[in-house]
Amino acid sequence: MKFLALTLALSTTSVTVADLIDPSVPDWRGESDSQFYQWDSFTDPFAAPNFPTFPPFDFSSQVFNFVGGAQIVDGSIFSPGGLNVHVYGEGRPTSDVVLNLTYTAFDTTPESAEFFIGGFGPGAGGEYFDFVSTERTYQEFVGDGLFRVTDAFTFDVGAYTGEDLFWAGFFMLDGPSTLEGVSIDVRNVVPAPGALALLGLAGLAGRRRRD
Repeated sequence: MKFLALTLALSTTSVTVADLIDPSVPDWRGESDSQFYQWDSFTDPFAAPNFPTFPPFDFSSQVFNFVGGAQIVDGSIFSPGGLNVHVYGEGRPTSDVVLNLTYTAFDTTPESAEFFIGGFGPGAGGEYFDFVSTERTYQEFVGDGLFRVTDAFTFDVGAYTGEDLFWAGFFMLDGPSTLEGVSIDVRNVVPAPGALALLGLAGLAGRRRRD
């Protein structure tokens, strides 16, 4: 019944707007050595890259959903089986990270949200970080038991002592849901050599979050 309700709700304009709504914006956005990427719409629902809306034509950060059976509906990723969102990028953060997600779901309690700094490709080592704070910056009841929300997760990665030059954010949500927008701000970044853009996505697309 929930799958049917969400499918029907997605046919109305009140739910199908694909955009990031009221994200948390750090006061250090735009500083030297910081990174900012935003996705206001998506083109690939499963195991394929979605490139940022901003900056345009920038392939150094990508969003994936790794739950099968998803589809694109008006620029959003509609997934009856939940969401497993990966946000990949290049560089080594040395301080703060802010990850924002706008999504619609019946149960808006995330299963997990983590940040990773490590190597490039399957099996590469690295370190995971739990968020130090979370804020629900937006919430709207859209009918049929559904809520559209924006959650902001802040990570402190200053304890990382490795030399790897790639990062990833992970977000998981159970049950029928729709991903509408994503942004990520990464502070004090040691530049990477551009491997994501130059080498393609075969390595990172295969990475899975830890259990």
